[in-house]
Amino acid sequence: MSEKSYQQLIQRVQRKIGSPRAQSENCAELQRQPEDSTDDWERMLSELNTVENVTMTPLDDAGELVRIRWNPLESMA
Repeated sequence: MSEKSYQQLIQRVQRKIGSPRAQSENCAELQRQPEDSTDDWERMLSELNTVENVTMTPLDDAGELVRIRWNPLESMA
């Protein structure tokens, strides 16, 4: 697991979360890509799981597709 590969994963996730659609819906679906290492993917999910006002819902049995939702009103309170 390299820090560079993890940073690339985080940047891709941040772009997805920052997209206009995700921002208007306060939700995004994150799909593990073939180039994402299992360790990087699990680390990212674990870190997202610690963020307040964020909920994660697995959309497949393998844990490679998840929906995250956030409540911007709660996070601003």
